[in-house]
Amino acid sequence: MHTDTEYLKSIAVEIAARQQPNKINEPRADHRLLVEANRLEKAIITELRSIDNFTQRDTFHNDVLGKLVDICDSLYQPHGTITADTQVLLDLLRCIRQILPREISPLLRLPKAFVYKQQEIIKTQWREFEDSLLNQGIDKRLINIAAIPFNRFTSGKQKLYWGDFTWLKGYAAKLGEVDWENADCNSKTEALMSLLIGRDFNHDQFYVYCKKFIAERVANVNTKQRRLQEYAVCEKHVLQDTQIGLPSFDRHANALSPRLLKWIKEETVALKSSDAGDYVGKLNVIWNIETLALFFKLLWDHKVFRDVTLEVFSEQIAAAFSSKGKGDFKAHSIFGRFYVKDIEVLQALEALLLKMLEDVRRYLR
Repeated sequence: MHTDTEYLKSIAVEIAARQQPNKINEPRADHRLLVEANRLEKAIITELRSIDNFTQRDTFHNDVLGKLVDICDSLYQPHGTITADTQVLLDLLRCIRQILPREISPLLRLPKAFVYKQQEIIKTQWREFEDSLLNQGIDKRLINIAAIPFNRFTSGKQKLYWGDFTWLKGYAAKLGEVDWENADCNSKTEALMSLLIGRDFNHDQFYVYCKKFIAERVANVNTKQRRLQEYAVCEKHVLQDTQIGLPSFDRHANALSPRLLKWIKEETVALKSSDAGDYVGKLNVIWNIETLALFFKLLWDHKVFRDVTLEVFSEQIAAAFSSKGKGDFKAHSIFGRFYVKDIEVLQALEALLLKMLEDVRRYLR
């Protein structure tokens, strides 16, 4: 089982040796190169179709592709541009790849000329995605992180492999399919995070972004129990977004989801063992729910509290207060009474506020 690529290689070496950088290239490909490439194409196809053993066929296929990549690079290297000779090798590689496209090793190095041809296409593609993400109001920090896979391909600074190309194609396809208006997430930023987790985008910058996002979400609740609940919700979302069997963005790094889940578990264990935020009981008031809701709505209207929505505000009140003899308040009941202006409630609250005002004035005398 052997198809000799040495003669093609020797022709390529001759062509590369007589080429000079910054000189005008021949408009046509070398005739010997064309003839030998056509011969090899037929010979390789015949050989592949004659091999019944899957492992042997796969080994032969990827071994030939690897040799052709090296030859292609030897023609591309002197100029850093795609000459007619380099295009012959690119066409040959494309033909051989298409015979068994699902059996190409992700570790097959991409020809430099192939990467060069793709760069402008990928740059244009990202510009379109970036405009769309900005128009959706997604966090700019996350957009910059989402650009990393495209930038890796267009920067020309790294060796790239077939697995890198197929990962990027799958990622771009998912970005193009997102229905941002109907995404099953609390925000469009979270929808993009969900997509990146699903594609196992295991870059360190995204991992850190996810940790900070979760930490901020947990910090927005004010009891230990609710913080534990937030960690549990985030863990659930990560598990739901994770897709088993998909390749990672960086095959040399650990997968994203296990790292995130491990971090969430460690934070949860630390919180459970700490004394901070332990529940010590609600404040018990003699007011009814209408008076409590009106009083705190007045405080909210006068900017006593930092920015918070009334929905969240009602949950915070319910978490902190209960009524003597009547038990806990419900957040939705408090929210529903923020705008109730019962005359008896108003009069009772006015009387209390006047007494409090008199106390303040007495201190000022």
